[in-house]
Amino acid sequence: MTRLPLATLAAAAVLVAAAASAGLAPRPAAAPPIDLLETAAPQSPRAAAQLMNALVHAGHRLVAAGARGTIVYSDDGGRSWTQAAVPVAVMLTALHFPTPQLGWAVGHDGVILHSRDSGASWARQFDGNQANAQMLAWAQTRVEAARAALEAAPAPQREAAEDALAAAEDGLAGIEQTAGFGPSRPFMSVWFRDAREGYAVGAFGMAFATTDGGEHWTLFADRLPNPEDLHLYAVASPAPEVVLIAGERGLVLRSEDAGAHWQAQADLADGGLYGLVTLPDGSATLAYGFDGAVLRSTDLGASWQALDSGTRSALYGAALADGELQLVGNNGARLRLAGERFETLPAGDGRPLTAAARGKDGWVLAGWGGLARIETATAGDGRHE
Repeated sequence: MTRLPLATLAAAAVLVAAAASAGLAPRPAAAPPIDLLETAAPQSPRAAAQLMNALVHAGHRLVAAGARGTIVYSDDGGRSWTQAAVPVAVMLTALHFPTPQLGWAVGHDGVILHSRDSGASWARQFDGNQANAQMLAWAQTRVEAARAALEAAPAPQREAAEDALAAAEDGLAGIEQTAGFGPSRPFMSVWFRDAREGYAVGAFGMAFATTDGGEHWTLFADRLPNPEDLHLYAVASPAPEVVLIAGERGLVLRSEDAGAHWQAQADLADGGLYGLVTLPDGSATLAYGFDGAVLRSTDLGASWQALDSGTRSALYGAALADGELQLVGNNGARLRLAGERFETLPAGDGRPLTAAARGKDGWVLAGWGGLARIETATAGDGRHE
């Protein structure tokens, strides 16, 4: 085959480019968007340096999860990490292991993952496509009920019934709009009471529950007194039968009957409450979040009092070990609870911290810089915090 001179090829390239810009030649077809729910998390030797949003114990093992579907685990207290096999490449936001073997992870696009081997491998149980279908059906039922209530309302109650219908229609429109973008709503927290009963909550009031270990997930947002569909950031339980959900605008939702009925406490803080943690002796539960807010309850979430955290940095994660509680957050904030006040711990390089856990010989921190280990100081070695 005769090869064209370089000058001829260059000229031809210029002509093709000019024709394309004038609409005279077809442009290369754009690559189809990647479906991150159908794409396995990429394997990387630097997986532990990815942004990590969650860090928990699975028995003696540490498991962390974060960007691009990355999950890593360590059996040596955080000295080394192994990347798990994960079937999705979406951002993962939270982890929970009710037993050393059984764990759940949640994240963007409404994904819920399950592990049966202490976090070494994961399978998808649920995603935002399924969530959208259930939420649309619920929103449509809510509109139909509001219309029926308006038709039956006596004159003195018509204005309130009209407002309720308008709110229901706005909610349906919002869910329809969101569903039009696909499975886009993220879960922000997951918690399991045992191997079968669990909850997952997230953006725009998204809330699902399971009673069969995740074989089926069912919408329970319809039971929550959250008419504005505020974001739900954390779910946890301070005692049997009591379930708490913390969310946007200082919202705390509380159930005393294992999720059957709920009461709302609004505006407990100026911003979002991102996490919940109960002290090991059960004496108090803390809610923490935006602007360094920390609330304490000594009655299983029935009432709350503000504590001075000593920081204005948002607090994202909590860790308990040997009776010690640490909170971590923005700007590398690290706080240790000492009685009823907080002590500030060294903040490292200032990058945001999202979670912490105690390893064999020190604390492990998770955040924007991935995973880092802080060895426990011993007397006389100069490494005291």
